Amino acid sequence: MVFANRRATVCFIALTLLGFLFVYLTLSAGSVDVRWSDLGWRRVPYDNMQQQIFWEIRFPRMIAALLSGVALAVSGLSLQTLFKNPLAGPFVLGISSGASFGVALSLLAGFSFGHLGVLGSASVGALVVTMVVMWVSARFEQSSVLLLVGLLIGYFIDALISLLIANSDAEALRVYVSWGMGSFGRLTFDGVLMFAVAVFMGLALIVLSVKYLNAARLGDEFARGVGLNVKRGRTLVLLGASILAAASTAYCGPVAFVGIAVPHLAYKLFKTSNHRVLLPGASLCGMVLCLAASLFGTVPLNAVLSLVGVPVIMWVVIRGKKGY
Repeated sequence: MVFANRRATVCFIALTLLGFLFVYLTLSAGSVDVRWSDLGWRRVPYDNMQQQIFWEIRFPRMIAALLSGVALAVSGLSLQTLFKNPLAGPFVLGISSGASFGVALSLLAGFSFGHLGVLGSASVGALVVTMVVMWVSARFEQSSVLLLVGLLIGYFIDALISLLIANSDAEALRVYVSWGMGSFGRLTFDGVLMFAVAVFMGLALIVLSVKYLNAARLGDEFARGVGLNVKRGRTLVLLGASILAAASTAYCGPVAFVGIAVPHLAYKLFKTSNHRVLLPGASLCGMVLCLAASLFGTVPLNAVLSLVGVPVIMWVVIRGKKGY
């Protein structure tokens, strides 16, 4: 136990320092030199071009990488624990596809849910798919069925989006294609607060379910045996994971592999199944990975993340039942 605590402490410190380093690099790196002494507080109109570049481009990009890393990592970890499947995640289970369809309805068909706009559309799409996944999980014990359902949902939604694309005007199609490539540079300063609130809401639901997540690894019967409300726990986890995936998809596009790969990196680093350690640990891993990926400005985001995600997934598949 002492060794485990010491290992967790060292990992937390190392990841935190690495995160601060990447935050500094994200805010500093670029074709234009920005002197910190010239930034001051955000003012409109800006005093100089450096202020505008910092507050309108670099600062929102850094926040998007931080929030998206946390959201996708926690969402993936929670879903893998809930379904007891190392390949579960918001992308594989179709939740991200549902959020993408909500965004497509907003951008291509002009439907949105009140003042929330794209975020509201993405959330509704993710929640609809989550309800389908919940319905399937209640009727089939095999976790492989969920992966098949997620694959089918993804194909079905792709077909619906193709129909929307075929009947969209050129400008709306251009905006949607740009969004679909995935990027941390799309978030604006005005959208930072809304993104942060959505992520906080999703995290709050997951944190409220941490006791259930720890017990769920041993099965729902065990969770009931220790006095936990299984239905409430499953509902909170699925709602929280859906909100997190929807928020990241709405503001950053479909970011691949973070939700499925980062939880395994956290398991490998912290060597524990206690979600009181894994949740913050996976959050830090997700932040560091996304911040590092954001530094490759000229390379597509998902291409960079695939270089990390694909080897991790291959390792999980090869490891088979010897995994977590």
